[in-house]
Amino acid sequence: MERDVPDAEYIDVAKITEGGICPKCGKPMITIQRGIEVGNIFQLGTKYTKSMGMTYLDAEGQTQTPIMGCYGIGVGRLAASVCEASHDEYGPIWPISIAPWQVHLCCLRVDDEATHAFADSLYDDLQKKGIEVIYDDRKARPGVMFSDADLLGVPIRLVVSPRNMEEGVVELVTRDKSVQEKVEKDSVLSRVEELIAELQGKIDASVN
Repeated sequence: MERDVPDAEYIDVAKITEGGICPKCGKPMITIQRGIEVGNIFQLGTKYTKSMGMTYLDAEGQTQTPIMGCYGIGVGRLAASVCEASHDEYGPIWPISIAPWQVHLCCLRVDDEATHAFADSLYDDLQKKGIEVIYDDRKARPGVMFSDADLLGVPIRLVVSPRNMEEGVVELVTRDKSVQEKVEKDSVLSRVEELIAELQGKIDASVN
């Protein structure tokens, strides 16, 4: 297909300033906003089409070699763009659809036998359900553990502690803090599955 562009004008984008004159309508309406480059377009010319022997006949019946191009999306750049769009002052807030893990399990006071045993069991049960989980059972202070959890940005956090064990509950908190609740120990798995479905449903609805 051919596109006729009569009287084409070329603008030096490096000279465009905020509030500048639009070259099309003449009004001072240009605004400048930050953007993120997540992909590239590559002009490959005829390097590969020649090597593959690709040809076509033009309008005059002459044999020509096609000009080839391709595009690529940078995985690293894509991750950076998600962090740019979804974060707070403590770190990234990963969408459930691309999060490195769905659940971050924190075991406070690993020196408490009952607490550690339940956390281990919960970790195994989550994995059996096919839920992607990272398990933090370090001998670290709660503040350090929670700070690291925020920095990783996993969508759902489960906290097992001696106090929670006494109450028969597990603390459940989403990374964006929109959900903060205590769940009965026997209901943790079903609640996590339900919440994962809810978070994924929100993403699907926004796309559609």
